[in-house]
Amino acid sequence: MAGVTKHIFEHEIRDIINMWSKQIETLQPVLPQEYTENDIIELLKKYYPHEWKAVEDKYSYYKTKDKYIKRNFGKNRYNMDKPEILLKNVFIFKKILSDDYKTIWENNYSEDAQTAAQSALWAKRKPKIEKINLKIEKALKKTQQVTPAFIDQLIGLYERKNTTQQDKVYILLELKKYYSPKIIRFFFKLNDTEINQQLRWEAFFHLQSFNYPIRVRKQKYMQVHTRNKKRKNFLKNVYAKQIYRIPENPEELEYRIENSKEQKLKKYDYFISHSSKDRDSVQDLIMFENSKGRDVFCDWINDVDYLKRHLVCEATLKVIEKRLEQSNALIFVESEHSLNSVWCKYELNYFSVLKRPIYVIKKSDIDNKTFELVQMKEKWFTDPNYKKLALIKGKEITNRSKE
Repeated sequence: MAGVTKHIFEHEIRDIINMWSKQIETLQPVLPQEYTENDIIELLKKYYPHEWKAVEDKYSYYKTKDKYIKRNFGKNRYNMDKPEILLKNVFIFKKILSDDYKTIWENNYSEDAQTAAQSALWAKRKPKIEKINLKIEKALKKTQQVTPAFIDQLIGLYERKNTTQQDKVYILLELKKYYSPKIIRFFFKLNDTEINQQLRWEAFFHLQSFNYPIRVRKQKYMQVHTRNKKRKNFLKNVYAKQIYRIPENPEELEYRIENSKEQKLKKYDYFISHSSKDRDSVQDLIMFENSKGRDVFCDWINDVDYLKRHLVCEATLKVIEKRLEQSNALIFVESEHSLNSVWCKYELNYFSVLKRPIYVIKKSDIDNKTFELVQMKEKWFTDPNYKKLALIKGKEITNRSKE
């Protein structure tokens, strides 16, 4: 198996060298009259930023693998060079840094030609760079960029021998809702070692959504690490082929909350009560709280797979109640929409009974990049019929969606 992994590594290095050869060829016309190897590297980073980062990520990935291999087996396997060192293996890079080439370039240099070449290359590269930026931004918006306190327990639960493939599907779904180095490393590990095809592909596509350089490993190259013949046969011939699709409805989540360990582990710093019409502002608030290391519950991130506004029922409310109970405090995002929202009044009434802190922040303050929370004192939302009103509203939405 070491030969297979080494072959994959060597193939990836060849791909990097070939990629740089093509990129540097496009950069030749934009070189300044006098330049160094650092100037070429800076041009690569400017015109091919994601490609350069991909090589840096690859270097970090193999460096981490070598640390593990050396710790357990005594020596490194890959010894990948840093990108700046690896670049010196590219023929065209060495060519344009030669004294003869630099002399010819300096003597024939034209500032007008360089300016025109810069404009043409940037016009070609800018849309591609922005397209990848948009892809990454879209993926990040589906996550919280923080490491939740329960992440080690969640990963540990996944790695238990007695955890079923079905339970792993649910755990993976929860892990995909967060973005942090520890979680990304775990997904890389799954792409390398997970025997189950469905789970391995889930890891692959998740990493790919953030533009990570990744190859999915073929099933025939997956290694089963056990001496127990019965278990080896199960893992290779049964577990590897198991597939489970999660039912996307509130009843399924209600069942998981009551019966599964991955849901019972959850704790949140804040529950954000808001109107969906203020989504962009709420996203900014979440990013701010994440930057402070706080884990926030927001239904369209944390439970988007289950909580559908057109499927509101008793199960939906029970799920929301559980998330409120799992939260240490509540933030109410005040706006003209949220002040008239039946759902917000429901959440505020239920959380008030829990006797935990309720904070308020105006949408306009968020938009002005002011994120100061103020403890709510007036219980303007109090209504003994809050649950009944939420169910009536939910039924109206459900009926309209069927029309």
